[in-house]
Amino acid sequence: MSNFDLNAILIKDITQTGLLTCLPNESMQDAAAKMVEKKCSAILVVENDEIIGIWTERDALKFDFSSPDARFRPISEGMTSPVICVNENKSLEDVSIKFRKDGVRHYVVIDDHGKQQGIISQIDVIKKHNFEFFLVLKTVGSVLKPCPPSISSTQSMAQASRLMNSSHSDAIKVEFSDQSVGILTERDMVKALASLIGNPIVADYASRDLITVNEHESLYQAKKIMLRNGFQHLGVTDNKNNLIGIINLTDILAGFRSSYVEELKESLAQRDALLRDSLKSLCLAKKIIDNTQEGIITTDKHVVIQTCNAGFTKITGYTEEEVIGKTPAIISSGRHDKKFYDAMWEKINKYGFWQGEIWNRRKNGEVYPELLTITEIRDDETNEISNYAAVFSDISQLKNDEEEIKRLVFYDPLTELPNRRLLNDRLAHELAITGRSGKNGALFFIDLDHFKNINETLGHSAGDRLLVEVAYRLKLCVRDCDTVARISSDEFGIILTELSGQIELACNEARYIAEKLQHSICQAYSVMNHKLYVSSSIGIAMFSENSGVPDDLLKQAGTAMNRAKESGRNMLQFFQNSMHEAVMERMLIEKELRHALDENQLSLYYQPQVDYHGNLVGAEALIRWNHPQKGFIPPDKFIPIAEECGLIQAVGAWVLEQAFIHLRQWDKRKAHLPHLAINISPRQFYHDDFIGILSRLVKRYQISPSRIMLEFTEGLLMNDVGVAIDKIKQLKKLGYTFSIDDFGTGYSSLSYLKHLPVDQLKIDKSFVEDITKNEDEAIFVGTIIAIAQHMNLGVVAEGVESKMELEFLKQNGCLCYQGYYFSKPLPESQFFEQWLKRAKQ
Repeated sequence: MSNFDLNAILIKDITQTGLLTCLPNESMQDAAAKMVEKKCSAILVVENDEIIGIWTERDALKFDFSSPDARFRPISEGMTSPVICVNENKSLEDVSIKFRKDGVRHYVVIDDHGKQQGIISQIDVIKKHNFEFFLVLKTVGSVLKPCPPSISSTQSMAQASRLMNSSHSDAIKVEFSDQSVGILTERDMVKALASLIGNPIVADYASRDLITVNEHESLYQAKKIMLRNGFQHLGVTDNKNNLIGIINLTDILAGFRSSYVEELKESLAQRDALLRDSLKSLCLAKKIIDNTQEGIITTDKHVVIQTCNAGFTKITGYTEEEVIGKTPAIISSGRHDKKFYDAMWEKINKYGFWQGEIWNRRKNGEVYPELLTITEIRDDETNEISNYAAVFSDISQLKNDEEEIKRLVFYDPLTELPNRRLLNDRLAHELAITGRSGKNGALFFIDLDHFKNINETLGHSAGDRLLVEVAYRLKLCVRDCDTVARISSDEFGIILTELSGQIELACNEARYIAEKLQHSICQAYSVMNHKLYVSSSIGIAMFSENSGVPDDLLKQAGTAMNRAKESGRNMLQFFQNSMHEAVMERMLIEKELRHALDENQLSLYYQPQVDYHGNLVGAEALIRWNHPQKGFIPPDKFIPIAEECGLIQAVGAWVLEQAFIHLRQWDKRKAHLPHLAINISPRQFYHDDFIGILSRLVKRYQISPSRIMLEFTEGLLMNDVGVAIDKIKQLKKLGYTFSIDDFGTGYSSLSYLKHLPVDQLKIDKSFVEDITKNEDEAIFVGTIIAIAQHMNLGVVAEGVESKMELEFLKQNGCLCYQGYYFSKPLPESQFFEQWLKRAKQ
């Protein structure tokens, strides 16, 4: 039997007759237990010896794990009915196509009289399918679907079930607390349902060790791994060993002969085989020739055309009368030289056939590509070549599709500029050229300043039109040998080549072009009856011999662009190694900060707040990070990083809990602190559960909210002043008090201030330290105190370091102070001994 003779295998040859069944009134848990015991993917529901329904692993996803009574409901409520049937005399080929078309995984097999004979699954078809030839040609990545959703191992199976249902996934990625990655499948859902555990969690059933295969491996290799190990799923990784998806055996079946070229090759191979096997049956050969859509010609041994079919006429435009007695040279395009045809005939003479792509010409003069197979035909008696048969198909549409795919892969569809991938390719090419030529080059990373405001106010259509116009202007400002690319939404990259061999001159050339680009971008745009303006921030990375790899160069240009934005936007900045060092230091701090909480590297210090006579009236909690190697890292260095990378929520929650713990300990030691100021970040404040977190801490540690003063900077109001006011009012009702920290350094206006239900203003130390030296600063601080008094707000001056500063503040009405004049921030134990214990006495 031929490797491709799939029609010779009938369904009845592989039907499973040992069926797993249950009654309609059996519970879902009992049915699931049977499936787990027999390791089956489906159970048939039988009544009066008739199959009335089927319940599969996929149906288990509909089970409500959160309902305590759901597992005892009858299987009839969850089964699929009626069951789709397939005739036992259908071929393996027919049923594999039917599986793909119906989108199911099981069929009940019936005979010609409709009697139920057994069941067949997709996996049965895959195991029997002998299509290794096609699977070797296809990579795992060619059938890869978007990466499945992920879920934490601590979440419930009910949540996992809903996630799998909503994402139409038969497997999802599981993230464990130790950073390992596992998988949860439909089969695991059945196991969970079969167990007696109420409201199970993902960690109880997920598999930790996910076997993976590289995306560039063949489907044949993936199939071997699955069948050898009895798996139904494999993880797929990229070249950096990152998990990018999960495939199953169904994906393998979907990958079978899924592309047009593979189907075409199979069709031609089948016809070639038929031609070779039917030399004694001219009738069969004639039938094939007359009915195929491909073009077919036969020649004698001297390659003179003897016959052609209707497919030949349809493709070439030549009739049979016009080509009989001529050679195939009549349709030659002239694109191939003698060497090409010599190599083709060499293979025909050596192997008896040739297959490949060739360009030919239609009668109307149009040149087109075709996939051609030439097979020699030998006389049965003499074994001498008597004829040649050529079968070909017009692949013009396929070529057009390939070009379109190439355009989509390498070009941005909106601006028609090269995309990031093509930019990287060209950058690698230019790096190689500069290494040989001694010339310098430059890579620009351009970001449009505040572009998102256009999308948010006028819509994405306006934004798209502006991007097209920006792309046009960029191309006008550079030479044909340079490359302009769109990297992402509002980011562009430009490769400048053939700059001066002297780096100083090359930098001047790059600066001149960058300024020219910025000037062009800044000109007005007319978009949808609106006159728009946009500026740009440009980062420049110079390159020459030994300049590294494209990704590194793009990172350098991006780093320089970010520095340009930080410098005020509409700026340009050349990359310097110090920028890279700063970025690396930031990344290192971010990485180490993630471990600082678990490794007890963070601690709270307390700085007293006192009256004029030095009596303790309160304190401020201040976070400190004592790194085991680097020593103390200042808060102004790691807090902004925590804000940016999303760690501030965890850090802020830790600060709150530590502060409550210390208050509770002090209370137990009869050392009462009237109020404690705790700094709150905007992200922490706007978190949905912020009020809930405070309430739980108050209840756990028995601390009155009136003793907690929440400090925030003016920047918190920039997100949404209305939401901020509402939340502050809610917390005020619970007893908390509020202070605006670093008042005067941000963007507050009196119109905001008069509506804010705060209790205190805190004068920033940058103002306090100059009140005795600078008259303007003295007036400004006096004004802040006067405003606070007028609005019945308390005032705290921080950074008080001298008697003169203290006297000035007192004379102007500020009666609460914080600073080194009284005490520096102290560890909890020292604060207790030096302040709380003394105040208690």
